[in-house]
Amino acid sequence: MCQGLSIELTCGSVPCACAHKNVTPRPLPPLNFVIDMVLLFMLVLPVAADIATYGYSPKGLNPTLYSAEDSIIQLDEVTFNDTVYCNGDDCVGHLVEFYSDWCGHCRSFAPLYKSFAKDVDGWQGVVKIGAINCADSVNEHVCRSNGIQYFPLIKYFPRNSTESMESSQLKPYPSLSEMRDQLTKVIMDDYAINRFNDWPTFDFLGDVVTYGELWDGSPSSAQHMAIIFEYNQASLTGAQLLLDLHAHRDRLLARRCLKSHPLVEALKITDFPSLAIFKRGERKPVMVAELRRLLLREIEGFLEKPSDNELQKIQFSSRKNKTMDCKADPEKCRKLYFVSEVDMLKAMRYALFRESARTGAPLQAANLSALHSFISLLADNFPTTTLEGAENKTYLDRSSRAVRVFSRLRDYLADKGLDAVIQIEEWQKEFLAAEEAAGNPFPLNAEWQHCAGSSTQFRGYTCGLWTTFHALTVSAYNNWVTNSSETAHPLPPLQAIRDWVGSFFGCNHCREHFLRMTTNTFKMEAQVRKPEDVFMYLWRAHNIVNARLRGRETEDPKFPKYQFPANFLCSNCTSNGQLAEDSVQPFLIEYYSRIRPYQTPNSH
Repeated sequence: MCQGLSIELTCGSVPCACAHKNVTPRPLPPLNFVIDMVLLFMLVLPVAADIATYGYSPKGLNPTLYSAEDSIIQLDEVTFNDTVYCNGDDCVGHLVEFYSDWCGHCRSFAPLYKSFAKDVDGWQGVVKIGAINCADSVNEHVCRSNGIQYFPLIKYFPRNSTESMESSQLKPYPSLSEMRDQLTKVIMDDYAINRFNDWPTFDFLGDVVTYGELWDGSPSSAQHMAIIFEYNQASLTGAQLLLDLHAHRDRLLARRCLKSHPLVEALKITDFPSLAIFKRGERKPVMVAELRRLLLREIEGFLEKPSDNELQKIQFSSRKNKTMDCKADPEKCRKLYFVSEVDMLKAMRYALFRESARTGAPLQAANLSALHSFISLLADNFPTTTLEGAENKTYLDRSSRAVRVFSRLRDYLADKGLDAVIQIEEWQKEFLAAEEAAGNPFPLNAEWQHCAGSSTQFRGYTCGLWTTFHALTVSAYNNWVTNSSETAHPLPPLQAIRDWVGSFFGCNHCREHFLRMTTNTFKMEAQVRKPEDVFMYLWRAHNIVNARLRGRETEDPKFPKYQFPANFLCSNCTSNGQLAEDSVQPFLIEYYSRIRPYQTPNSH
């Protein structure tokens, strides 16, 4: 039957057979279906382009990891192409981080990326630093067209590039110097090919016969020239100093010179790197100094300043001082910990609709098999009841309808066959249809509940994902117990989770750690034997992750990375400072079976 938006989906350019019949109009599709279809149509419709500049606020609903105060251009679907694919004399290269606001490694990398952008802020005449949040649905097309398979992913787009194929991938190094060095190299490669005359001259100084030849090509306004003397061609010090000085090119000419050049002997330079500054019209340099000595003078000058004593008055804040004291107020902390139906539904919709489609690549082979196994796990074990009191169970309406979505998607994949090749557009269309048929169980506009962080940079999707994994494994165990199954197989549910993470989870650093742990350092196949291992193994593995992340930048001070469960949640789960598995096991079963139901905004 023709109905609102579905006319275009089912009929296309062919008139619907029912268009001229007297039919009773059906209700319009629910709002979340319309929103998703509009977003899908936006991927193929042309949009008015614009150029992003520093301080631009990107379009989208998700929080970003950067602000207008950072030396980072925030890009989005509207501005990306016209900003990065620039063609003209005033264009520059662009270094762009593709990130996801929920990605733990992206969050920990963000402070370094901010510092790096500030460090190379003076290079704007050559390269600008940008970022785009691929977790935001409005940027889905840009991230797909750039082949973003994981986060964070950094690309350098050469000056005057016109498509993503011209970009080169860089690494999110953990230090500022490594980031600066690799950017310097790709800039010099760009220069070697294109020889832009308004960029620094990265070539080493060649043979000169007269003093005047040193000034060839310099603007008449430049009254000084800096020459950086380096030991060998592999040094990047001179190139970086040229980039630092590029903003002053109308007043200062900067060049690089190797140790073997005759000028080195003439100036009696023996230490490298060194710097000589000449004034136009004068043959003798006004200054010759080793760069190390210049730095030493700067430090000594700083130490001699009268304001030096002010350093003693600086109060450094500690993250630990901001951490909630759960020993002093255990009840306040206990209320923050619960399993939320909203959190699990939000996480699963994002995982299946967005994460599985993130790269734009067809679902096939190992990825298709992993998706089928995970959806089968959801269809069979996603919890649809919650404990009320000691034993009474209450029906979870939205979760039950979500299971209908999972079951339909499982049947869809089975009908296609695991040797099929399924295009992402087809998969997303089927998801939306299944979601609508089940009455749209996934709360699109609801906020995170237990998984809400103290600020938007914490928790969220990854918390919802972990919560769902735990609830699924506990539910699988409960189903075996309820059905008195003597053929419980605890390993397949865990393998389905691992395969989904390996195929689709976008945070590259997190994914690699999880796969390394579950296949090597804490090998799943070696640890799982008994039915209860299906959830006990995941509990142990999660605590290994908590121990690794304890005290890092990604740790929410409101939710420290305790060894779960903390004492304020289960006082008898700890014995002699260690978690006692005999006590933890019943706690986990009850905790992940007692799910806080979805409530409408007006309910109490």
